[in-house]
Amino acid sequence: MMTTSSHSHAPETQAGASLPEPSAHEKPEDRLLSKLSDMLAPLGYELVHVEVQTNRQRILRLFIDRLDRSHDEQKGGVGIDDCALVSRTLDEPLESIPEVTEIFKGAPYELEVSSPGVDRPLRREDDYRRFAGRRIRLNTFRPLSAEELGHTDYASQNPRQKNFLGELLGLDAGKVLLKSSIGDTPITIPLSLVAKANLDPDFHFSGQESPTGPSGRQKKPKTSLS
Repeated sequence: MMTTSSHSHAPETQAGASLPEPSAHEKPEDRLLSKLSDMLAPLGYELVHVEVQTNRQRILRLFIDRLDRSHDEQKGGVGIDDCALVSRTLDEPLESIPEVTEIFKGAPYELEVSSPGVDRPLRREDDYRRFAGRRIRLNTFRPLSAEELGHTDYASQNPRQKNFLGELLGLDAGKVLLKSSIGDTPITIPLSLVAKANLDPDFHFSGQESPTGPSGRQKKPKTSLS
């Protein structure tokens, strides 16, 4: 289910505006995520991920979740009203954020706000603690050694493995803990070597997505400043 709001913004130019000094290790999307997270936290929302598309269509996608998970258990996950509220809240601030200009080079773009979906990405250390007990899919940048996995038997039976699927047990000393299919000793995966991690969707037998599934999206055309 989706709601669409057509709200045009005329291009404007800020006198004396300059782009931020680029960091060798930080993308503008990462800096944007940090800035927008600070704006959304007082509203009770977490900015899970920022996705940018600059090819045929220019789109800024923001994936949000609730900071208070007890609300999800009582009333369901992020809905259309939540997405619309976040879209309105960020409407004006986005026009003056240098990273948006840096990404879209002053060209018009579309803002999309939605829930993270059933396959929510895990990006922060807190995510691995928060979703302990859930099944996840995890990909590493390279195969891990037996020492890195902390499990000699598992490493010998699964050489050069980079894709993992299993129950998340949490995070300890910078290492993701996954339940092993061999014995009681968990697999350890250094967080620094995780390329991508997502919740593995849970589906009810009725064919309905779990309550944490996507329930709303707000789209709005915008123009970045040149």
